[in-house]
Amino acid sequence: MTSRAPLDRTLDLAWSAFLACGAALFLAVSWTMLRYPHEVVVSEAAVGLCVKSVLDGVPLYSAQRLAGVPFVILHYTPVYYLVVAPLMAATGALFAAGRAVSIASTIATGILAGLLARRVTGNSRAGLVAGLVWLSFYQVVFWGTTQRVDALGIAFDAAGLLAAVKAREGGRTPWGSIPWFLAAWLTKQVMVVGLVATTLDLILRDWRRGLRFGAAGLGTIAAAFAALTAWSGGAFWTATVLGTVSRHADPPWVIFSNAELFFGSPWNMLLTVLAIAGAVLAGERLMGIVAGFGLIFAIATDANFPRFFPPMLAAAVLVPVLLERVSGQPAVRRGIVAALVFFGAAHGIYEMRSLVRERIVQLGPSNSRLALAREVEAATQAEAPVLAQDTGMVLSAHRSVTIADPLVLSILAGNGAWNPDVLSDGIRGGRFGAIVLNRPLEAITDAEWTTLWIAPVRRQVADRYRLAATLHCAEQWRFLEPDRYVYVPKERP
Repeated sequence: MTSRAPLDRTLDLAWSAFLACGAALFLAVSWTMLRYPHEVVVSEAAVGLCVKSVLDGVPLYSAQRLAGVPFVILHYTPVYYLVVAPLMAATGALFAAGRAVSIASTIATGILAGLLARRVTGNSRAGLVAGLVWLSFYQVVFWGTTQRVDALGIAFDAAGLLAAVKAREGGRTPWGSIPWFLAAWLTKQVMVVGLVATTLDLILRDWRRGLRFGAAGLGTIAAAFAALTAWSGGAFWTATVLGTVSRHADPPWVIFSNAELFFGSPWNMLLTVLAIAGAVLAGERLMGIVAGFGLIFAIATDANFPRFFPPMLAAAVLVPVLLERVSGQPAVRRGIVAALVFFGAAHGIYEMRSLVRERIVQLGPSNSRLALAREVEAATQAEAPVLAQDTGMVLSAHRSVTIADPLVLSILAGNGAWNPDVLSDGIRGGRFGAIVLNRPLEAITDAEWTTLWIAPVRRQVADRYRLAATLHCAEQWRFLEPDRYVYVPKERP
């Protein structure tokens, strides 16, 4: 036994060092994101413009948002925008305000994961490990530091799960979790994994109580949905359903491609397998359902990165639960910790490289993205609005935005809820100082969903505008198309 003890201590030290490095990376990325006053991830600019529109007094959900420039659509439920608004009003920061809310929410989720693990195991060290495992995921650092709704939504979901676990310990129905689950849904309309998992777990323990709880929880969400739809005259339905659900945007190959980014990570797969083992060995059915149902639900709802937040939360809780469960079996525990250290090292050295490059090394005033913006600024007149796919670039170029979120408008157009013909008069009149596309005009078709906001009027663009410049981003950024095609009115020299 004594000959094995040094190995155990070495593995535990290496495991602790990996977790500490993961937390340090999260903090470093958070710091650079808060300081950087430009868009980093697609849709950050659109979210910032949504919050700004709320501060300007535009109703949250109304037909007027679809009627005129810059077509700012709140396509998520309202809580995140409302939480960020006072901070943006106080700081004037279009990006830092929302990022600060997301970073605080991500840290809060780590704390809640720790509290969940501590309640399940009775061990504070397991709680600390859970919080740090949560911060070790690439997706958590990537999305949890950006101006998006996801981080706040999962924090509310985690709070609801903690309330459910507390109620379970006392043999009570977890009515106190419903307000948290409602808040999660009011932050992002697909954030329902916690509520569904709690309902299923309760049904398996006492089906009558489970059905009553599920009816109350889902009924509360249904009532909120109906109230918001009625209050907005149907605009809430248009924005949050027709602006997010699309057969054009979510064909099977897109879902597979998105899911591959999660399942292609050995670190994610190891933690998922260990989480399932922890749920089975410890009898932790609730978090096991969160992991299993969360994976299924993520794939069913387009498998985008943040969709995997619930199963990642479950894994963060269940991995230390597993380690605690096998603590009396040194050889088994040693094998698990060795696997965590090996795959964790590979994860940190290989998988996190792009994150370090994009969020720390490249995040400065001389990066290629800002160089693109400067070229667009030089090619356009200050008073002329710019019609572009890349909203963040337009803001960085200090030009007036015409389309706040082309991706959402493309989904709306595909669902027949918005007509791009409203741009026709401005195009024919040459009122746009430039039209900047991510691909050449001749490559834009009705078959590609991301450009449905401009595809129906591409002939008018070709008649009135000419290609003036082709710009290229020399650096790699995830989700960023590297080329920009700048079209200007034909009479321009």
